[in-house]
Amino acid sequence: MNLLGMLELVLAQSAVRFTEWSIPETASEWAMLIGVLVLLIVSMLEIYRRDTKSLSLGWRILLPTLRIAAIIGLLIVFLDPRTRTQTWAERASRVAILVDVSSSMQNPADDPNENSSSSSTMPTRFDRVVELVQDQPWLDELRKSHEVSIYTFDKSLSSRIATLPKLGADLTNNKTEQNSQTEAENQSAQLPDWKEVFQPTGEETRLGESVIQLMREMSGRTLAGIVVISDGGGNAGADVQSSNDIARQLKVRLFALGTGGIKPPVNLEVAKLVAPRDVQLGDPFDIEAYVRGQGLTGRTVSVELLMQEQGDEAEPVVVDQKEIALLEDQVPIQVTFPRTPTEEGKFDYTVRVSTSAAIKEIKTDDNQRLVAINAFERPVKVLIFAGGPSWDYRFLCGTLNRNPGFEVDAFLQTGGVGISQDVNNILFEFPKEKAELYEYDVIICFDPDWHVVPEQSRTLFEQWVSDEGGGAVFIAGDINTPLLANSQDALPKILYLHPVFLDTILPGIDMVSASVQVRPLELTPEGISSPLLQVTEDLETSRKFWEEFPGFYRFYPTTGAKTGASVYAYAGGVGELTESEPPILLASQFYGQGRTFYIGSSEFYRLRAEDPKYFERFWTRLSRESAQNRMRRGNPRGTLIVDQQSLSLGETIKVRARLLDAEFEPFTAENIQIEVEQPDGRLLVPQPKLRPNPSQPGRYVGEVRGNQPGRYLIRLRIPGTNNVISESVRIELPNLESKDLRQNIRQLQSLVAQTGGEYQPLKQADLVVEHLPNSSEQFLLGEQIKTLWDRTWLMCCIVALFGIEWLIRKLLKLA
Repeated sequence: MNLLGMLELVLAQSAVRFTEWSIPETASEWAMLIGVLVLLIVSMLEIYRRDTKSLSLGWRILLPTLRIAAIIGLLIVFLDPRTRTQTWAERASRVAILVDVSSSMQNPADDPNENSSSSSTMPTRFDRVVELVQDQPWLDELRKSHEVSIYTFDKSLSSRIATLPKLGADLTNNKTEQNSQTEAENQSAQLPDWKEVFQPTGEETRLGESVIQLMREMSGRTLAGIVVISDGGGNAGADVQSSNDIARQLKVRLFALGTGGIKPPVNLEVAKLVAPRDVQLGDPFDIEAYVRGQGLTGRTVSVELLMQEQGDEAEPVVVDQKEIALLEDQVPIQVTFPRTPTEEGKFDYTVRVSTSAAIKEIKTDDNQRLVAINAFERPVKVLIFAGGPSWDYRFLCGTLNRNPGFEVDAFLQTGGVGISQDVNNILFEFPKEKAELYEYDVIICFDPDWHVVPEQSRTLFEQWVSDEGGGAVFIAGDINTPLLANSQDALPKILYLHPVFLDTILPGIDMVSASVQVRPLELTPEGISSPLLQVTEDLETSRKFWEEFPGFYRFYPTTGAKTGASVYAYAGGVGELTESEPPILLASQFYGQGRTFYIGSSEFYRLRAEDPKYFERFWTRLSRESAQNRMRRGNPRGTLIVDQQSLSLGETIKVRARLLDAEFEPFTAENIQIEVEQPDGRLLVPQPKLRPNPSQPGRYVGEVRGNQPGRYLIRLRIPGTNNVISESVRIELPNLESKDLRQNIRQLQSLVAQTGGEYQPLKQADLVVEHLPNSSEQFLLGEQIKTLWDRTWLMCCIVALFGIEWLIRKLLKLA
């Protein structure tokens, strides 16, 4: 208990003092006591009547009186008189306030009306909650009768945010008006920053589950009730009926304050935007937008593509426009804008949708999305390194060499002088010098024998990936990959570059003859959404293709992905009995400044049987993706990298940087400041800092929380220069939170039904205060018992009475 709580408890104490007697409790006990007293007194009077016949009247009265007085004294001792002092204290009535902080609380708090010019000017549900809690009279009214605890929830229940003690009269009765005002000011200063606490960033709303957890934590006789402030959009976890059942069992009153519009919403949004980050000048590419609407079924909307060069203050220019008819609610429509870059540089492409001006949407901030694309002129330099001439190797050499966006060299370990390959240059050894290796942007390794590659070249290869942003693709095979998996001591750096753990295979096992059954491919959710495995322009058509594709025969066994790696596909179907888990087919990881990919089968050439374009599309996208970090190193002294270009609201943007000084040695500093421009155009305050990586000089890492939907622009100034490098990240709202933009009143009413609580709109929060009962209770803090008969004077009186009586009887010579 904190000091304030102890002070409140002490001041709430009250003492009660009363006297007790050990009197008989039953009629028989009373009869026995009275009988004994009557017998004693009657026998005593009879004795004195006989003994004092010859004495005067005074002695005949005095002697019985002394004896009766002594008996009365003994009776007092027998009845055990005592005083009992009890100290009572009060347990304050408690109220828990549970606030929804899921991303749906960013939606408007009210229905749009004809007078509202834009939904961006309408207060959000988050704004309304902050106003309510910052409105001190509302909280103070609650605290007059209750101790208030604040919690938040989205996909889970938070720990207790704050506990606001009851504002009892005892705390202020003995204070002057000035002291009371000072006390109130101090308490206000101790309140948390509600805007920060209630920031709506959650990807899910586990309403029922969070209420159940809070009830179990807070239940007790002094709990007056739980007040849930939400839009009612529970979309995961236990349903509200389960929490209602438990509330009635535990006798917990539930109150709901609802916020959000209740009319069927009208909304149009760009749900997703897919485009490459880097494109070769003159190389065609597609920008794919997915548009969906709500309350707009059958209406025709305009979809525009706007372009603006980064740093250009002029307005974006519309470069393409299409009209589409919306389908039923929440069904996305793909809109493709083909583009061919003609200018080198970084460009922002924005897809914007619009409806008739007469239609008022519930929100308009999701009517456009932006993607940054870097158009560069030089082709991607690729080295294809193979242990033998596999089918994938042969087809890939020709496919990439015919593409003007690539320059291809090859090193075939089984080849000799005079061989002919469909590439620009043929190598006969792995590059040994930086000048040779650093020419390449990506190295594609088809089951090579790493044991014959010199140690110096292997070390240089690892440094090229980690320090220079090189890209590496490892394709597992039947001949050399098993040897690599068993070479943890001899080839540790090569194994570190793999994003998966390779399983070891016992010598003598023939993988080729053992692979007699075709196995389908199972794409992960990340693989379904990744452009790498989109063999067609349409996402749905591509997904259907992989579902119907027969699959491959051979998959190299793996024992799992490494921490931080992304897995795009597994081998499906029934595998060998020796498999501990399905083999990974495609995975990637960031390795220092570079990126590595793993392919668990050398049978992607089978895509050519379906359509040669599928094979070409897969390998060109994979090669460009793996070479991205290398291609974007525009400044020789600095590199800025973000792990992902698109994140969900509330997720952390991981930022990495590598910096060199003027002598091209690792730059060292206690920290590096970066500038982060938020989607609303304001700079993030305080300015984030990157911390040094102690194990890798010149490298810095940091995190930025994405609390607003939209584009974050991250800039870093190269120390000692005026050069600025930048990266951008798109923060998106989770789909779960945007499926239904209305307040779910029925769900909130179901939550509180028959619990003793009620549902009220947030505007009528005062009614909830009135209906919350005071559940405080008194409890015995301690008691003291003090006996009254064991006083010296009482004992002396009894002894004196008996003594005087005895003395008088002796003097009067009575028997």
